Amino acid sequence: MDVSFYVAAILAFAPTLALMFVLLRPYTYPATEHPYFNDASFFMLFAIGLVAGTILFMVFTYIMAQVIYDILYAVIQVLAVVVVMNLKRFRGKSDSLFYGYGFGLGAGCTTATGWIYFAGGKEIFAGGIGVAALAAVFIVALAMILQFASVGITAGEGIARHNPMQFAVQAMIYNVVFWAIFWIMLNNLKDNNEALYWMFAVFLLAISSLYLCYGFKKEVEPMVREVSRQNAKKVRKHSERSGPVAAVSRFVDVAIGEHLPQHLLRPLRLHFLDVLEGKLPVDAGEPLR
Repeated sequence: MDVSFYVAAILAFAPTLALMFVLLRPYTYPATEHPYFNDASFFMLFAIGLVAGTILFMVFTYIMAQVIYDILYAVIQVLAVVVVMNLKRFRGKSDSLFYGYGFGLGAGCTTATGWIYFAGGKEIFAGGIGVAALAAVFIVALAMILQFASVGITAGEGIARHNPMQFAVQAMIYNVVFWAIFWIMLNNLKDNNEALYWMFAVFLLAISSLYLCYGFKKEVEPMVREVSRQNAKKVRKHSERSGPVAAVSRFVDVAIGEHLPQHLLRPLRLHFLDVLEGKLPVDAGEPLR
């Protein structure tokens, strides 16, 4: 294995790990006492994504010349995320968005590695693979990472909301547009039109960046706020139960329970606590039994 492969891997893994650290840090320990996802599950999906991305890109190298196959590849990318994520352990779970992101980062990383290695090894630029050409290849590779990660978030939200196909179709639309533009860019490069290649490369990076921002702002953050509200309700309910109501409950058990049979104590206790919690009105005209 030559040096160019290691260069490609470094150029792909460096931004991938940076995206992982920067974007996930607010949602896990130590930034929050209650992490929104499990680290072990995230890295497991990331590893699976690395393998899936490698297999998919190996297939892609044989079909990238035809636009119809590029579109088919875009659809298969999304389906791969859905198939892996659509397990019972992920369905209906809010952290599925983060695991989809992990899978997408892994698959995007190996896709980007393959692209840099392929583009450099094939010397697709007329003037060879110099610094400027390598920079152009890297821009497209970075766009691939961002795009696949965004697809993972959207597909993960579908799994979390028990509606995988609706969100999968949404991700497919974005992904088809991305790879159609990639095909146009690649064909301009074959015609030695490097100026158009640069224009399309920057455009791919822009739309993939916007898609990832959309994923975190409109999909991840609302889900996090929803989970935070649910957790706050649980804490509030627990604190209410551990306050005066719990004290009265213990008093009823100790003071009255010794003199009444259990089958009479239970209705009395429940009725008394329901009044305290506001679930039943107190009738002033009738003594509390």
